[in-house]
Formats: sequence, structure tokens, C-alpha cells
Amino acid sequence: MIIRSKSKKKIVMSFLNLSAHQDINTLSTNDIIDNANISRGTFYNHFKNKIGIVNFMEESISESLDEEFENVDKEYSNFFYILTENVFPIVYEDREYIKVLYKFYEPQLFEFLQTHYEKFLIPYFEHYDEKELGIPKYFTLTFFFRVILDAIMAWISQPIPIAPSEFKKIFYKLINNSMTEICGIVIRE
Repeated sequence: MIIRSKSKKKIVMSFLNLSAHQDINTLSTNDIIDNANISRGTFYNHFKNKIGIVNFMEESISESLDEEFENVDKEYSNFFYILTENVFPIVYEDREYIKVLYKFYEPQLFEFLQTHYEKFLIPYFEHYDEKELGIPKYFTLTFFFRVILDAIMAWISQPIPIAPSEFKKIFYKLINNSMTEICGIVIRE
């Protein structure tokens, strides 16, 4: 995420630094202002409150991701290529912002991401047969989306995440294999 304004960047970085050590629900605007070493007026020139910072981070990250997803072809055949080659590096670069959003706003962030990006998975479920599997399509789609998101979050939440090029290999193995194959167990009903 590129933040052009120096004072805005100081505010966001202050928020991130403080949220690494403190629950953001207990974090005050004054804490952010003091930590950023800026005036109240400077803070309020950029944000109304700390939720404004969160919204800014969410929108900025989404903007970067949207630019990459614009390159997905109309048949969606290159979705996973765009995801692993173009989006993973952005996620890796912005991981500190994303971790804060995920940690404190997980339900809202998941809903936001699902609303924006689920459309890229829907074509993969065109031939899905609810009757054959006995699982509603909406549930399977949500589950699959959640698996992808949780794999990404598990990756960037590591103390020292591996490079996107290495995670891509792990991601494809996870997505292309069932949990029973990965764990080497058979789970019976």
C-alpha cells in the first residue's frame, strides 16, 4: 500500500505499531496522535477516528488487489494464476496492514473480501451438483473461499512468512489435495 502523504503515513504506521501491542478496541485517538508525534488537527485532516484508519487500509488494499484482478479473463481461467503471481506479492507486501484488519475485524473483513472477490470463484462451480454431493452450493462456495483466505492468513501470520514464490507451491498443494490426502488419514461418516 502506497501512502503518499507523510503525515497520513505517520498516522497509519502509529496505528499499526500500537495495535501490535494493544487491542485496538482500547486504543484511543490520543494514543495514535501521541505515538505519531503529530497535532490533533493533522490527525483530523486525514481521519475522523480510528475506524477511518481501518477503512482507509481496507480500501487501499482493495484498490491494489482490484487492479490485479482486472486482469482476470472473462472465462476466469487465469484466476489462480493472477492470485498466485500478482496478488500474493501484494498481500505479502501489505501483510502487516492485513494482519491488523484480520485480527480485529475478521468477520467484517471476510464479508468485505467475499463480496468483492467471490465472483471469481463462482464460474468454477458452474457444474456443481448439490444433489450428488448433498451439500448446498452456497455453503461449498463459502467454504472454498474461506479455505483460500485462511491459507493466505496462515501464511502471512507467521513470524517470518516465506516468500510468495515459495508459498505459491504450498498453496497449490493445499488447494489441489483433500485434507485426508494431506494428513494421510481417512475420515469416515
